[in-house]
Amino acid sequence: MKISFLVPEIVRSGGMRVIFEYANRLKLKGHEVVLFTPIVPFNPFKGKSNINFQKYRIKTGIKYFTEKSLIPGNIFPYGFRIKYIPFVNNFYIPDADALIATSWTTAYYADKLNSSKGKKSYLIQGFEIWNCNEDLARESYRLDLNRIVVSKYLKDLLSELFSTDSTEIMPGINYDTFYNPDKIFNDQPVISFADHQLEIKNIKGAITTVIKLKEKYPDLKFKVFGVSRYNDFPDFVTFTKCIDDEEIRKMYCSSDIFLFPSLNEGFGLPPAEAMACNCAVVGNSVAAFPEFSVHNRNAVQCDPGNENGLFEGVCGLIEDREKLKRISMAASTDIRKILNWNDSVNKFEEEILN
Repeated sequence: MKISFLVPEIVRSGGMRVIFEYANRLKLKGHEVVLFTPIVPFNPFKGKSNINFQKYRIKTGIKYFTEKSLIPGNIFPYGFRIKYIPFVNNFYIPDADALIATSWTTAYYADKLNSSKGKKSYLIQGFEIWNCNEDLARESYRLDLNRIVVSKYLKDLLSELFSTDSTEIMPGINYDTFYNPDKIFNDQPVISFADHQLEIKNIKGAITTVIKLKEKYPDLKFKVFGVSRYNDFPDFVTFTKCIDDEEIRKMYCSSDIFLFPSLNEGFGLPPAEAMACNCAVVGNSVAAFPEFSVHNRNAVQCDPGNENGLFEGVCGLIEDREKLKRISMAASTDIRKILNWNDSVNKFEEEILN
């Protein structure tokens, strides 16, 4: 079968990781898979003025024509075709059996393409109403597309807000990438979290939490990692730029506790990855986190409305090392039973083709 993915641009992100995993695994199942993306990124501010993004679009177009590629050097491994196209229309998108939109901007284009381009699905990995024309983003969830969501949280949210149906398929975790063959607990616990530029990721909340923890437990060590540095951190926090999965895995494995401070997510891959690496996660109970973890068994779930929730959750593990060890070891075992890529891709294949 011929399967087309339509993405707004190729960047290293959690959402793109899921798209690449699906595309790779569908290719291995014998399908002809192509990922289409525009030379000039779609404009999420359509209808509204945003000078900085317009400059970014122009620079991206110039970069493509001078370098002939816009694929980041640290992008995830892939075995399918990636094709840059000048326009998304019926001429540049070939006929296929399935067409998958992967963002609200691509959903509008998919909706307008001929039915010969394949059964039209909309892979929804978040309620994407930030940094964009929010009205257009919201209306995309009402388009006549086959909606596939990555969590029950999203399924319920879309049903409540738009009275629309969707199919829930949680993604898996690649356990060849995220694993810990020899868990070592540090004498002085190491606490880590991932940096991010979006406010909904609540990095400021994480910083407030680590400052309180440092005051109460002066010997604790703190690490932050990310593909870039977006925030300023206290001097006692070490930032590491991680540009590939092996570096990220080592950060999880060398940490005793991973903070998940987000206030809004579609799924939340980092805590699942950390769990796969035998790292105890203390996180806000948002998105799919409470769907793939059990409070005080394989993670510590916190009330996002409690500004001291993360702090109290970490304190509970610091002061009970046996609980810390028990949760860490259960995390890796349990997550493998819940998030399985073979199951996910089989369900996804059936949903987009049947």
